[in-house]
Amino acid sequence: MKYSLPILALALGLAACSSTNDRAPTFRGGAGGDAAYGRGLRALEGGHIEQANEYFSCAAQFGGGFEVAWYYAGSTSLQMAAQGGPNADEHRENGEYYLTTSGLAGWGASQAALAEHYHAQGNAEEAVYWAMLYTNNVREISLGLTRMDEDLITDIRANVSDETFAATQTRAQRYVSQPIPVGRPSEECRAAIQGDRERVRNPNADRPIRPQRTSPPGTGRGQQQPGNPY
Repeated sequence: MKYSLPILALALGLAACSSTNDRAPTFRGGAGGDAAYGRGLRALEGGHIEQANEYFSCAAQFGGGFEVAWYYAGSTSLQMAAQGGPNADEHRENGEYYLTTSGLAGWGASQAALAEHYHAQGNAEEAVYWAMLYTNNVREISLGLTRMDEDLITDIRANVSDETFAATQTRAQRYVSQPIPVGRPSEECRAAIQGDRERVRNPNADRPIRPQRTSPPGTGRGQQQPGNPY
């Protein structure tokens, strides 16, 4: 397969929502990562970005099979980073971690989000790399999904020299999917799933959990949930 930047149509943007001090209603139902993911969607749809991030980060801790939760955990982290504040750098780091992990696992929405993110940050080489992975993502192509518009792809390509573009193609050709490892959900995560919102928060609760074991490639669990990015 040749790694280039084929022209694709209109992008599916990141979900837009704003931060609020009001908490979305806690609801029960489901178990484990499915419960956390469902609650994340409910919070996101209600515009509660910080709470949505907590739940999606929790669902991501369950590992492979929750790639869409990793995408949402990353995209909401970047949205919080964009709001500024003393934790902006940490939110940005978390967002890049979640999106990179799921992007390397082959999740197209995360690859497209990283291309857009690095383009906005002025990191032209990384933007080209992730755009290459996305525009050659077999799953996205087979499903006819188009998350990056022609103008964005053209702008990303124009920001690197021919030499850098060729070197990035070589890097992209070496890409091998890296399945998301099996997760070890934290106590804070399990408490959130059980609806215990009054417990004292762990000061490290917002930090990404790096799972230690490996598992088979994710199954895309959660793809039938309404409002998810496929």
